[in-house]
Amino acid sequence: MNRKYLIYFFTAVSVLILAGAGCKKFLDVNKNLNNPTPSSVQLSMVLSAAERNISGNLALGTGLGNTMAVYTHQVTGRVGADRYGAGSSGWEGLYAAISNLDVIIARGATENRFVYAGIAKILKAYTFSMLVDVWGDVPFSEFDKFGAGVTQPKFDKGIEIYPQLFKLLDEGVADLNNTTINPSKPGADDYIYKGNITNWTKAANTIKLKLYTQVRLVQDVKAQVTALLAAPNSLINSQAESFMLPYGPIGSTDDRHPAFGDYNATQRGGQLFSPWLYEIMKGRNANILKGVADPRIPYYVYNQKTATGLPENCTDYRDGGFISIVFGSTGPCRDGSNSQTYSLLGIYPAGGRYDAGAGVTINSIGAQNAGTGALPHQFLTYADRLYLEAELINAGLAPGNETAVFGKALDESFAQVDYLITNYVKPGSAGAAQTVPAIATLPATATYKSGVLAAYESANGAKKLEYIMTEKWINRIENPVDNYTDYRRTKFPVLFAPAPEGTVTSVTSPDGKVTPVANDRKYPWSLPFSTGEIALNANALPQKVPESYKVFWQP
Repeated sequence: MNRKYLIYFFTAVSVLILAGAGCKKFLDVNKNLNNPTPSSVQLSMVLSAAERNISGNLALGTGLGNTMAVYTHQVTGRVGADRYGAGSSGWEGLYAAISNLDVIIARGATENRFVYAGIAKILKAYTFSMLVDVWGDVPFSEFDKFGAGVTQPKFDKGIEIYPQLFKLLDEGVADLNNTTINPSKPGADDYIYKGNITNWTKAANTIKLKLYTQVRLVQDVKAQVTALLAAPNSLINSQAESFMLPYGPIGSTDDRHPAFGDYNATQRGGQLFSPWLYEIMKGRNANILKGVADPRIPYYVYNQKTATGLPENCTDYRDGGFISIVFGSTGPCRDGSNSQTYSLLGIYPAGGRYDAGAGVTINSIGAQNAGTGALPHQFLTYADRLYLEAELINAGLAPGNETAVFGKALDESFAQVDYLITNYVKPGSAGAAQTVPAIATLPATATYKSGVLAAYESANGAKKLEYIMTEKWINRIENPVDNYTDYRRTKFPVLFAPAPEGTVTSVTSPDGKVTPVANDRKYPWSLPFSTGEIALNANALPQKVPESYKVFWQP
């Protein structure tokens, strides 16, 4: 067997084992331990593994998720992504998940398990769309065709892959609605929708809307998006229908969200809240939302210090209790140990703690008690769908009242925070339990919405799009890969830009400290190809220059 396919095979098998070990409910595996072939593994186990693996390579807190969060200036840290120097993290994991999905699709057809096959096709289309969005041209038509004698899969052009994804989504929906009697259907093993065919169909249609929006600058999609939006009940149309994968609290196994990892870390500094995003949310950015204070800050950020709390070492960026480091910092305080000083991702993006202002360190609380970590990964939510609709109306590609839809998207952004905290995170069940105020009904939230809409309504078309994309970026902090895609499509939100691409050479924090910044790379328009793929696949493309290699949908 070709070495590359050996890697994929054993990766897939290990994923099944690891995913099973990490699940809250174990499922029996009927297999010959001396011959762990895909046909000997229960489809329920394969589906669970694939779903968990996809999320585990995209969510905030994963390698790819954190890279994209740094590239879109929501997170910062002493990491390779600082100064845009990250590698190809996520490639192998996403392809391993697709290998598992292919097993489900093949066996679903031969065993009449069409609902399994339909879900797998929808997930496969979604996962390949993410691969194209991040890397551009990738193996598609010849991937996982070892049985047909293909040992060195070619790289297909992204522009040729995308049309196949729409077909795959249609095939998935058709399988879901196949009237053939299935020997078994997904239930608890489907972590996302528990086998709910209606919700999977809505997810497939909303993925279509997302993909059409992403190609709108290079393809006329008006007819397609108008048809989709004309039937809102066929799309994700409520918080409960959002396309998400739940994570659970620690128990006999640790199922907590990947972004919760910093709460357990002995050395913190690789996953910190970005001062750029913080200042926008505080209303301090002169370009956008100036003077409009976002009430989500104590949900997004947990401060380990009060405004007067002493740090362990000197700090790079400080605003009272908020303490972080600046992207591209070359200052003397960037690398000091401040694990009990840095502000951490809060209850909303990580399932951690709500900031009530007490300034208690996580070490004092204890990582096991700090929070439940049970925030879901949000592939595509109801709020996301509304932001897509607002963008399409703004672009003249769909009918509707742009202001009304944007206002509804803002409402659902705040409702999403409450919905996820109440139904999933459940902070009252943490070791150090918290009572978290509902944000949607706070007076500060109504004030914020009024301020955003006032600024939006006084803007022109392009500036209105900036408001839409900026609010979408703030809301979707847990799904940074899509934020990376949106920025490359629209150039919004405006990001922090140190030289050489920008002109920023220093940052003055609210405490008066001036931090020099430097950046030796221009902005990467895609990620480099996997070095392992290039080494093992004779048909792999030469390594790219990320700052000049654009995905086909970029203008």
